[in-house]
Amino acid sequence: MSVYAKRTKQKDARDILCIDHYLKKQALISLIHESAALHNWNNILDFSTHIENEFNLNPTLREKVMRKVKYLPLVKNVYDSLLNKHIIKKAVFLSGKIKNKLQEAGISITENENVEIYQLTQTELNVGVEHLFPTAKVFYMEHGTVDYIYVIKKQRKDGFICIFKDNYQKYLTKRNISFPLLECLNKTEFTSGFLDCTPNLNIGLKEIDNTSSKKFILLLMDALEKFEVDPNFWTDYVERCLKEVIDPSKYIILIKPHPTQSNEAIEITQAYLKKRNLDFIMLNKPELANLSVETIYVYYQKNIDFVFSTFSAAIFYLSYFYFEQSKFYYSYKFVGRYIKNAPPQYKNSYTELEELIEEVFANKHCISLT
Repeated sequence: MSVYAKRTKQKDARDILCIDHYLKKQALISLIHESAALHNWNNILDFSTHIENEFNLNPTLREKVMRKVKYLPLVKNVYDSLLNKHIIKKAVFLSGKIKNKLQEAGISITENENVEIYQLTQTELNVGVEHLFPTAKVFYMEHGTVDYIYVIKKQRKDGFICIFKDNYQKYLTKRNISFPLLECLNKTEFTSGFLDCTPNLNIGLKEIDNTSSKKFILLLMDALEKFEVDPNFWTDYVERCLKEVIDPSKYIILIKPHPTQSNEAIEITQAYLKKRNLDFIMLNKPELANLSVETIYVYYQKNIDFVFSTFSAAIFYLSYFYFEQSKFYYSYKFVGRYIKNAPPQYKNSYTELEELIEEVFANKHCISLT
């Protein structure tokens, strides 16, 4: 966001960065402010609820039950009706909150003033800011693979800012879908942006720098708890990935949890690697768990031979920009065997991703594990 804002800065424009209205760990808030320094924002407005770094974001029993119940026949119609009413109320509530924050910061925006909104696709603040500025131009910015599904449903006339612009254009044209696409970042911006966004990165990565001279395997975990994956998924996933390495004992395995990864998934993965007596570093300290994996990769790219992922957007970004540097593997089809209990909304998004992965994200340098 900051790199794009810097590149597209308009003279006399007031650039305001809003941190979303949702739970945010303290370490993540710190990293957001560090990366925001890449651009000279006029204001940074924080709408988030700060939580402790140790807070376990594993879905509660109530959340798991509701995600399934709301799709049951009869229940779905009632739920959808109530949801629409809730969204309208939320839009009014959040627009008031945004207006108050702007006033507290001494910012006055008139009805006739030109407003452009650049937002991620499914952040809480979206309905509020669009309600407050109904005539504003609205651009979506890519944050992950599912965004490519979401924007088709929304089809914003103002545009979608994305990495895989050319491939996505072909994908849309093939399906007679049309809306503006804008280039997000090129390789130079991608590399410099992720390196420059954390000026104290070398301090946080001391644990890795002080290891032996072995090269690295970078293994990405993912927030699949919402899919209610089978209990044995995490051990099976690690085992399947390591089959692609002739001798894993010659490497140090860097395990990168998702910022919202459950403590249980981290513990299972650590126990498995200890049992196999392999050298590994679990990057679950708050300042590392909340750090983007792209930053870690760019920093250590010359020492990373293998990168493994489920179907996180990061694996496709990295194999797109650094295909000559490492071997990249994604596990979309492998994951599919473990999500039989997933709520319908997540099963649907998983299924809808298949064609996008094949036609837009994956390239010949990104190998599919089954």
